[in-house]
Amino acid sequence: MEKPKILVIDDDPICSSLLLSILGDDYHVTTANSGIQTTELATSLQPNCIFLDIMMPDKNGYQVLKDIKENDLTRAIPVIIISSLNENSDENLALRLGAQDYIFKPITPAEIYRKLKKHLG
Repeated sequence: MEKPKILVIDDDPICSSLLLSILGDDYHVTTANSGIQTTELATSLQPNCIFLDIMMPDKNGYQVLKDIKENDLTRAIPVIIISSLNENSDENLALRLGAQDYIFKPITPAEIYRKLKKHLG
């Protein structure tokens, strides 16, 4: 059976590596360090879930989330925000824009798996 696909978009290589090490045994993980390539990557990969950072230098996570949710080919993919922005207003904005969930950094393996189970079953 093919492993579910996860797309991680985060400009922080430490966070991307951490998610890869947490999820690598159970999921096929693809990482991207730029918001610019995300829509094309999500369209071609059709991941089961996307983990998305907000603070990125070229295109922030809110813009990327909006692009994902406006595209018919990627709209239904669950997006889980992972961010060091820990204000309720940041979380509320992400959820209003279509994110399914929000995780505050630092992340833990238990929380990552709990969110995936919630959104992927």
